[in-house]
Formats: sequence, structure tokens, C-alpha cells
Amino acid sequence: MPVDTYQRRWIKLWVKECLLGTIREDLIPEERGVWYDFLLLAGNSRIPGVICANATTPLSITRIGQILNTPEKLIERCIQKFTASERIAVKDGMISIANWEQYQFSDYDRQKPYRQKAKSDDPDKYIKGKYGHMVKR
Repeated sequence: MPVDTYQRRWIKLWVKECLLGTIREDLIPEERGVWYDFLLLAGNSRIPGVICANATTPLSITRIGQILNTPEKLIERCIQKFTASERIAVKDGMISIANWEQYQFSDYDRQKPYRQKAKSDDPDKYIKGKYGHMVKR
């Protein structure tokens, strides 16, 4: 897993999907609270999208409960439910949010090739952006 030295100060939530999507249908309010807390933990992680202490050490259920001020039994129930619905994957105790990159892709990331263009020595040179678009460097 790549370690990102940049820690997010925000996470992206899609308003319509949060209000009308499967999260609201499938989860009771306390489980939704844990889901959004999991997104916050994953956004604050050294490995984007993974709830862990560091690159090789998972956070224990006890520690997650302490951080979130949430009962361990609720955390355990949510982990089972989120795993069953493929919202998360758990491997060696590390909790990964499914499709993290897809949902958390930011405008900063989208605009990065254009910022690189401005810094280029050769303004006529084209580069391939992160998502395959040809952008002038």
C-alpha cells in the first residue's frame, strides 16, 4: 500500500447519494454515524482510504471505539455489516474503504496536469494526464 505523506483536511460526500442512496436505506442512524466516522478516519490516515495506525499496524476495535466515542459492539456490528455489503474490506486487521479513490478524487487532483503545464519549460509539449486526457504542458 502506498503511503501518502499528505493528510486530508476534508473528505468528499455526495449530497444526493447520502440523502437518497443505499447508505440511508441499508443502515440505521447509529450505523450511518459509524460509516461517516469511518470515512473520516480513512481520510485522516497516512494511507488514504485505510483505517490503520500506520502502514503495517491496524487500529484495534477498542482504539477505534475510543477515537469515535462509540461502543465496541456497535463498531464490530458495523464492520460485519459494511464487509457484507462490500463497503469495506478487512485484511490483516486493516480496514480499507471500497472505491476510496473513485469517491475521494478531488478537484485538486483533476487540475494537477494543468498546474504542471504552467510550470513546464516547453509550453508546446503535451503530456498524458492522470486519466488519459492529453493536456498541453
